[in-house]
Amino acid sequence: MGHLKIVVDHDKLEYNGPFDAKDLLRMIENHLWERGFDKRMDKDFEVHSHGEKFIEWQYAPWKKITDYISYIVKIRVLCYNLIKVDVKQDGKKSKADSGKVVIFIDGYLLYDYDSYWDSKPFLFFLRTMYDYFVFKAYTERFEQRLVHDINTLHDSIEKFFNMHRHYALISRPA
Repeated sequence: MGHLKIVVDHDKLEYNGPFDAKDLLRMIENHLWERGFDKRMDKDFEVHSHGEKFIEWQYAPWKKITDYISYIVKIRVLCYNLIKVDVKQDGKKSKADSGKVVIFIDGYLLYDYDSYWDSKPFLFFLRTMYDYFVFKAYTERFEQRLVHDINTLHDSIEKFFNMHRHYALISRPA
């Protein structure tokens, strides 16, 4: 495996209130698919206890930029105390999830993803010199693009949660 560089480290979003968990995940997947990322699911599990759910999803979509560099975005979604509630939206009664959501987003740049330059110590040395001195201005543009993609994902998630702030809670399960 090539050199992995952390570009965005633990960008965090928090939300507490009613939302639709399936729509949230669908929106994240669609957003990344529109930008050319290929999906890879690392973790997907639920824990049910006393009428509440704990859900954890972890995605690690990736995108090849050149023959030498690829992006990896790690998204971890944690939903705490998730319950189904009745909500009123635009005069219509419907069901929604309610609870606390914490989302962590990390962005990585993977150099030499085919591990061509790791086969011999001299090639490894040349790759290191090339990455840190010769190729530096070129890779900084890739870092800026990755940061831009992660910022637009962050903004889309915030817009998704703001869209659901107009829910009117009717009842909570006892």
